[in-house]
Amino acid sequence: MKIERIHIGQIIEEKVKEQKKTKASFAKSLGIKRQNIEEKVFSKKSIDTDLLSEISEKLGINLFSYYKSDEVCNEKNYSQIEVKGLLSIEWNGKKQSVDFNFK
Repeated sequence: MKIERIHIGQIIEEKVKEQKKTKASFAKSLGIKRQNIEEKVFSKKSIDTDLLSEISEKLGINLFSYYKSDEVCNEKNYSQIEVKGLLSIEWNGKKQSVDFNFK
């Protein structure tokens, strides 16, 4: 599965502009100093999920949806896959190995 990389800080900055909010008022709503909003939010490629939740609430949009993949992760049928391996265990100085094969 390929997940496209995003720059969430740039997306947030665009949404703030679209909603015609000033950087100062947006920063204040988050409890961040106006001079720090660039560094703490807009320049970030990734953001802590708690902060992203708060920003989503303040903007009234689900910013987590930008991370959603178009592909269903567990769509592949794994029932026909064969798994082979070797398990080695050492106990009290004795080594025991077992081959296994699951179908």
